[in-house]
Amino acid sequence: MALVRDLRPLQVVSIIFFVRILSVFLVQTWYVPDEYWQSLEVAHKQVFGYGALTWEWRKGIRSYLYPSIFAALYTVLKITGLDYPEAVVLLPRLFQAAVSTAADYSFYKWTGGRKWALFLILTPSFWFYTSGRTLLQTMETAFVAIALSVFPFKDGKLGYYEKESNKWVWLACVSTFLRPTSAPIWLVLAIYNIMTTNQEKFKLLTHTYIPIGFLVGGALVALDSYFYGKLIITPWEFFKFNVLQDVASFYGTHPWYWYITIGLPVVLGINIIPVSWAIYNILNRRKENKTGLLLLAVVILHIAVHSYIQHKEFRFVLPLLPIFMYLAQAVIVPWSRKAEKWQLYLVAGTLLLGNAVPSAYLGLIHQSGTVKVMPLLREAVSNNNGSSILFMMPCHSTPLYSHLHMNVTTRYLNCDPPTVPGETYESEAFYNNPLRWWRNEYSARQTPTLIVMFDVLKGRVESLLQGYKLIHELPHTQHPKDEVGGKVLVYQKMNTQEKQQAYEGV
Repeated sequence: MALVRDLRPLQVVSIIFFVRILSVFLVQTWYVPDEYWQSLEVAHKQVFGYGALTWEWRKGIRSYLYPSIFAALYTVLKITGLDYPEAVVLLPRLFQAAVSTAADYSFYKWTGGRKWALFLILTPSFWFYTSGRTLLQTMETAFVAIALSVFPFKDGKLGYYEKESNKWVWLACVSTFLRPTSAPIWLVLAIYNIMTTNQEKFKLLTHTYIPIGFLVGGALVALDSYFYGKLIITPWEFFKFNVLQDVASFYGTHPWYWYITIGLPVVLGINIIPVSWAIYNILNRRKENKTGLLLLAVVILHIAVHSYIQHKEFRFVLPLLPIFMYLAQAVIVPWSRKAEKWQLYLVAGTLLLGNAVPSAYLGLIHQSGTVKVMPLLREAVSNNNGSSILFMMPCHSTPLYSHLHMNVTTRYLNCDPPTVPGETYESEAFYNNPLRWWRNEYSARQTPTLIVMFDVLKGRVESLLQGYKLIHELPHTQHPKDEVGGKVLVYQKMNTQEKQQAYEGV
């Protein structure tokens, strides 16, 4: 980018770190349950002794490696007496932002220190939205960027004589163990590496791939077996449940072409323009873009495998973002050398604005209520001894103990996949008949002190709320759908005096 002077490595790292930390404080919205329930809630239970584990942890389809990182951070807070709720919430996100900083800097080095590359990796709205979230896909994306920065690409004749690094193999093995569906990325790269290596192919397999695979696999099997209390291979359990048994489709299905028509366009946003230009350029000049063809092969196989799986989400293609941004900078940089200054300003400004608007909306407005409600609940519980909280919402609509950080009784609707086809799960049963569910649940025990719900449910449970008062009403989304409403409501049980005053008011 000709408009920016040369940057030193420390300056580059500082810029990246600033943007990633900025995302931690600006992105204050809910995205998906896994950000909390597959990482922070597990870690909180490990360290503080109370928390909630979803069915995945009872079935053993998740590795404890990722939650254990946050457990280590929690342990430091616990030992030092600094485990204030705010610190418990913030520290894991700061850590993930630091990892994303390392990934972005690796991407910058991979491109040869091009300023356009720095601009392109810092501005994507979906990466700004997710780079500070404690999602396994965020870590997976970081692995991809770091691994590609040390991968032995054979660009030109000199590439065949360069010393090959095997650091990427370690990251590939860890990534595949944590999430087996990331295997297509590494499979294409491994085949390419074996075919183009300047080492003896058999030696590469026996001295690099196999030993690293056994070391990583053995260490992680040992880690998981220790926490599960039995010998277990979590990648196999993951593959068995989510692919062979297709349990993942219980949480929603999409047509095979969803990633092409919706998934990728949303994740790329306005960056789809330079990415499309790059793909056209690669296909039009294949001999000059061997690395580009390789990266396209990675993208195609990853999308093909994930398109075969019925359950689809935007975050599942997030690890492809560094690849797409690499392709984009490969066409923008040559163009920028010949472009007029006003053209540079126009392109940079368009990309920046086109990413800033969705970043602000997704980070500050869309689905904010279920995160903002947690400190309010913490305050309400602190003011009422013996409190209990009922979340009358679709399952896992909020964080839990990782954000409450109080050993308070909570109740949330269960949505474990049914063991028998056609069987009704609890969340479904609740929404079919909330009043019946309430009678069954609270006929023999005390009703909850606090109730958290979406506004769309209010009309169906008016009779249950007669002994409660509304204490908080939070905006959540402008696009309510099904059981997810536009507002989050918090009700608190009234004491005797408040009930009498309410009765007299009527």
